[in-house]
Amino acid sequence: MVLLLRIALPTMLIKTSLLCWVLASGICHACTTVRVDSEDGSNVIGRTMELGNMILLDKWHVVAHPRGSSSAKSGRGKNEIGYVSIDVLGSDEPRFSLDTVSEGMNEHGLSVSCQTQRGARYQDEGKGGGSDLRKIRLEYIHLAAEMLGTCASTAEVIEMLEDRLHVHGKRLPSSARLHWSVADSSGEMIVVEYVEGELVIRDNKSVGVLTNDPPFDWHVTNLNNYVGVGAGWPEESEAVAVEVDAKVPGLPTNIVPTNIGHGHNLVGLSGSMSPPSRFVMMFLLKQHAFAALGQPVDSAAAVSVVTGLLNKVYIVRGTVPSEPKRERAVYENSLELTHWATIKIPQERVFMWRSYNNIRWRRIDLNDIDFGSDSSAPKPIQISVAGEDGIEDVAFD
Repeated sequence: MVLLLRIALPTMLIKTSLLCWVLASGICHACTTVRVDSEDGSNVIGRTMELGNMILLDKWHVVAHPRGSSSAKSGRGKNEIGYVSIDVLGSDEPRFSLDTVSEGMNEHGLSVSCQTQRGARYQDEGKGGGSDLRKIRLEYIHLAAEMLGTCASTAEVIEMLEDRLHVHGKRLPSSARLHWSVADSSGEMIVVEYVEGELVIRDNKSVGVLTNDPPFDWHVTNLNNYVGVGAGWPEESEAVAVEVDAKVPGLPTNIVPTNIGHGHNLVGLSGSMSPPSRFVMMFLLKQHAFAALGQPVDSAAAVSVVTGLLNKVYIVRGTVPSEPKRERAVYENSLELTHWATIKIPQERVFMWRSYNNIRWRRIDLNDIDFGSDSSAPKPIQISVAGEDGIEDVAFD
């Protein structure tokens, strides 16, 4: 039994053929994760999902997976831990017959986000190229469900990946490859990648950002190129400033160069939707906000910060193509947009989402869900938001 919290928004659940077909079409390019920590010890994690295929707009669903349900394709078979995830709900077509998780949080507060990494090479693509017979073979497309259904912490995820699983995926194209952002209720946060066939795990508590290619280490090093982007009010340099004869009407001075407006401290910060730009933007905007105001006092204040950051990477359909321009119908269908975004608070077991059409947050408290066996699970909860814009009409008293 699966509990469906239907969002006929951009909605979500994924078995193997749909996700393979979707990602192999080269339409999943832009995903962003950012974490904001508050003074009360809460970690608020925001994530966006960008795709370029309109066929999925009515297939995304929020799904509750009870303990004992079989949602991951592995030797284990059934979940030991209940969780909520965003999945693609398939159709009657064979290519849509798949249950694969792309985003979720479990009842212990473990959070997992799948994000595109085209350069990933899994353990069947390394120097040895074979399987470790002592380990369970698992196709990477099911790894998120395996983490959520069996692990309560990042430490358990690391142990599982290092000691028990052989993750493979040679049969899938590079456009379908993934890496993972994983966090838990203790405040730990890691990035899981497969580089040249080797498992690579990096701590991500301090940076708290993940986008797409290249690998995480490259993005962290790339932050050094933005050391000149400041948090304070830019002042003119006396060493280079000169006085000109004519003062432009409306300007306060005839000294150039000088600061004549706000926002110049961020000059040099790219605003494109490329993975490197989004990584730098999320990190620097977050850090500058902290430098000016300190950490948010609690999770509610952190949600406001995360919401503002996610708004910066909201992709308006028509602005980002995901493939070269071909015949018009194919090209229009490939234009990327932000299908949905999520916010998770692992310490509070709170999971929120919004869609492209409706940017009002919907909220689920995992503490209120009975994750018992299939027989004791509550009836499916369906929340339809298809076509709704979330605008509320109000009137003066």
